[in-house]
Amino acid sequence: MTRRTITDVFLLAFGLAMTVSPAHALTLLTEENPPFNYTDQGKVVGLSTEIVSELGKRSGIALQIQSMPWEKAYIATQADKETCLYSTVRLENRERLFSWIGPIATNKWVLISKGDFAGTVKIVEDARKYRVGVVAKDAKIEFLMSKGVTDLREVSDDSLNPPRLVLNRDDPNRIDLWATSAYGARQTAARAKVKDIKLVLGLRDVSLYLACGRNTSTQTVEALSRAFQGITRDGTLKRITDRYAF
Repeated sequence: MTRRTITDVFLLAFGLAMTVSPAHALTLLTEENPPFNYTDQGKVVGLSTEIVSELGKRSGIALQIQSMPWEKAYIATQADKETCLYSTVRLENRERLFSWIGPIATNKWVLISKGDFAGTVKIVEDARKYRVGVVAKDAKIEFLMSKGVTDLREVSDDSLNPPRLVLNRDDPNRIDLWATSAYGARQTAARAKVKDIKLVLGLRDVSLYLACGRNTSTQTVEALSRAFQGITRDGTLKRITDRYAF
């Protein structure tokens, strides 16, 4: 075998290895949003966490999962290498910021109020006259603003919203409505020691994704995408999801 042939064989083998071997480690950032992703006894758990963990297992990628305020996680995912974000709503203005894997779950957006809220909100546009609590950089902001709901009061973490529902009416930090997830609203409120809440309006159902920043390697994204196709095809995705169903 000639030196040129040996070199060509080596380069071919190296290229194949690079194609099938994903990155050694990947950072996954998330927030406290039960039941999809939340911390329990110091460990990040939940429906979406189980799914992305399975993707890591099947693709051979070691995962480092961290929970932090959404805005911080959203910015870090775009800036850091080998970093992805979940559970993320796929919006037009986000499309080119990330590589998308999923959908891994479906969320239900709702408006929540204090139990004695006497206002009338039959459609989302009716919320225009109220102060609405939201999480900074959250997809619900864009949705509400598109409906003309602009009096939005942002916080860094959703757990800060329930206590603002029960503030005195003249407190500038008080909110009338809380835009959040139907699945985790009661648990989030209970953690904040706010029990008297009620559902005011269902907003929309949205698909949730694993979103990888543009500094994440193509081979990592492709490996995760193949793993997602696998768990969809063999029913693993449905089995995990069914365990969290109402």
